[in-house]
This record gives sequence, structure tokens and C-alpha cells, in this order.
Amino acid sequence: MSTPPSPPPPLSIPTARFVLGAVDARQFPDDASAEIAFVGRSNVGKSSLLNRLLNQRQLARVSRTPGRTREINFFRVGERWWFVDLPGYGYASVVQQQRSVWDRLLGDYFSQRRNLRAVILLLDPRRGLTELDQELLTHLDHHGIPALPVATKVDKMKGNERRQALRLLGESLPQASPFALLPVMPVSTLTGDGLPQLWERLQTLLADRLQEE
Repeated sequence: MSTPPSPPPPLSIPTARFVLGAVDARQFPDDASAEIAFVGRSNVGKSSLLNRLLNQRQLARVSRTPGRTREINFFRVGERWWFVDLPGYGYASVVQQQRSVWDRLLGDYFSQRRNLRAVILLLDPRRGLTELDQELLTHLDHHGIPALPVATKVDKMKGNERRQALRLLGESLPQASPFALLPVMPVSTLTGDGLPQLWERLQTLLADRLQEE
């Protein structure tokens, strides 16, 4: 009889609080704190991941209607970092006018945030790297911002299927972006798998440039 796998180790979670939702670049916090941003297609599980990472069920609002987030949401983490929830993309019912507003707001964000260490790009490995994901990576490349690919919802796939999907993502990302931070990190907000490793990587990214400055 096989021994069941051990649960992932407990996370040491810093305190976190919502500070503001910005609809204009003039509202962005003005300080020198390091920050990490999270972005991905609508319904990829971004809010759920933020809530699980920060151990608060409703810190990041999970919309019942994908594509409804219209702000850039700033969360203060450990009173020393910013976690930033960027609007999701790719939801068909969002009108073109609203998309242009989001594009302008995101463009301002990517060009102005001097202490942005990386953007966490959430991907559904069952879909692979979509055209919209590639467009987002092109924007990040333009600003020289590294993207850390995180595969969500891996609990929905079985072993071989999961390995194949992650392999294909890992092969396609270097062609899509020279700034992609590989390997792809698989996580599940349902089981907690991969979260300790992701937290470790985030802390490294947040500290990297602080050591250089």
C-alpha cells in the first residue's frame, strides 16, 4: 500500500491589506517600495491565487462576471512591498472602448512603475499560450519587464496531461519573450501545491534589485 503524499509545507504569510483601486496613473502610490504585478486572461484564477497567497479569502475580489475588473488594485504586503492586481484580458463581452481605456491605463503602469520587479503572468495550461498572452508579453518586452509564467488550475489535469501541457508552455515561452523567467511554475489554489515555491520565487524577485541599489 503506497504512502499518501505529504501536504505542502505551511506558508509564512506576511500581513496584507487593500490600499486603493486606481483608474488613473495619477492615483498610483508614490514610494520606492518593490512591487510585483499579477496579470492573466479573465477567469484564469488570478484573484483566487492572490487570496490564497496572502491567506485572506476576500482580499482580492473574485468577480462572478469575468472581465469586470476595471481598476489596478494595489495591496500592501508586509508593510514593505506592493502586490498589484492588473485587469484581466480576453473576455469577449468587454466593449472595444473599455479595452482602449484598459490599454492606456496598463501602458501608463508599465512605463511608470520604476520599482516593478516582474509581472506574474497567469496561464491556463489547458489552453496553452494564447495570442492575447503573446500580445501581453510583447508589451512587457517593450518596457524590459520580466514575466514569470505561472500555470494555474493544474489540479484539473492528470499526471501525463499536466506534464505535456507544462512542457509545451515551457517550449513556447522563450520564442514569445526573451524576458520570460523560466521554468513555468505550476500551482493549485485548491490543493496549495506549488504555493511555497512560488512564494520563495516572489521573495527573491522582490529582493534582487534591493541588493543592487
